[in-house]
Amino acid sequence: MSLFWDVTALDSRLGHPEQFDPEGFLRQPCEWTPEMAEAIAACIPSIGVTHKSTNEPNKSASLSADHLVVLNAARDFYQRFQRMPTTRVFVKFLSQEAPHVGNSIALMQLFPDTPMRWVAICAGLPKPPNCF
Repeated sequence: MSLFWDVTALDSRLGHPEQFDPEGFLRQPCEWTPEMAEAIAACIPSIGVTHKSTNEPNKSASLSADHLVVLNAARDFYQRFQRMPTTRVFVKFLSQEAPHVGNSIALMQLFPDTPMRWVAICAGLPKPPNCF
């Protein structure tokens, strides 16, 4: 199990614990899929992936469209610049790419506590430089 989420809880059809480092980051970003993001998010209670009709945590529930916008923006940033941004740089990037989620408050609501850590983990990207 990683320090931040239980990689062993991930659906084995979507990923295996050996694909992740000890902190739960995907070792090879090219192995990421949107389905993997859904499965990872379902293993992280603080992200709040819930079943829409009951508001209960549910592994079959899906990420919101805003979650996916943020994850895709992170992958786009990584592809363009070959590095993970700091939170401040990413918020600025988001404000240009997706203004409705391009602010710190929106990012914290979607990915509470340590937003860039959760964004990187769910997007299958390396650990951000400001994550300790």
